[in-house]
Amino acid sequence: MKRFLIKAFLRLFSWLPLSVHRFNAHILGWLARCVVRYRVKVVRENIDKAFPEKSPKERRKIFKDFYLHFAQIITETIWFSGCTPKRIRRSGIAKVNNPEFLEELQAKSDGTIVLSAHCGNWEILGGFPYFDYGGHQPCFNAQNTANVYKRLTDPVWDDILRESRTRPLGPDYSNYVETRAILRHIIEHRKDKLFWLINTDQWPYGSAKAYTIVDFMHRKTRSMTAAAAIARKLNMSICYLSIVRGPKGKNYILEFKPIAENASTLTEQQIIETYYKYIEEDIYADPGNYLWSHRRWKIRPDTQ
Repeated sequence: MKRFLIKAFLRLFSWLPLSVHRFNAHILGWLARCVVRYRVKVVRENIDKAFPEKSPKERRKIFKDFYLHFAQIITETIWFSGCTPKRIRRSGIAKVNNPEFLEELQAKSDGTIVLSAHCGNWEILGGFPYFDYGGHQPCFNAQNTANVYKRLTDPVWDDILRESRTRPLGPDYSNYVETRAILRHIIEHRKDKLFWLINTDQWPYGSAKAYTIVDFMHRKTRSMTAAAAIARKLNMSICYLSIVRGPKGKNYILEFKPIAENASTLTEQQIIETYYKYIEEDIYADPGNYLWSHRRWKIRPDTQ
């Protein structure tokens, strides 16, 4: 019953115009910030420590902007759950600035790992082949683009988000890969020149034995290294996907940024440090565009 009700709700509201969802985000953001007070303490602490150079007034502005952005992620995800390729193209929700860069990496490697972060709206990346490429014909599509995800503990929501994230790619899409299966999937498809989209700025999973320490927004934090290790081991190319908000927050601007044409030429630490350098650049360019509500900086003896 829970699954049916949630899917019915999403299906009903997903067909509202994107402009209506954006309007609803203002209401939802206010409710999350002022009524529900969703993780208010965590958000304040993260922003205060990340921007010590800013005034209290400037940090309050980032605080409010984050909750609007957080609500937009939710409403855009609802909208996306009912999307077709045509609807995504017509909406102009995302524009890719330099698709030719990824094509150059593809020509030089058997596969490319594309690292992203909790900037912009990662929940709509399943529409990747149908974004605006400025008239350019991209080399990536539903057959050669893999979306890597972490399975949720709630099987109902895990199934619902899987359907939402992959809906534009069709029912036969087979490259939705759980993190624990990523190495096997890459090895099986090593000669297929796939692109693996991996969001890797989460705190390492509880069972993770391999991680590193990086400086991120004035604090040390643990970082997962699996994607960097796989790219190095298999001589893959690796890059960063920047997702920033466009003018007036009406769309997202995506840009690929280089890390290595052959990851084996760098250490895991160098790859991860470059990755976090790019995330910091995006955050400073648009501070409210990051997911400040997640516990990115947890207290552990090795991160003091």
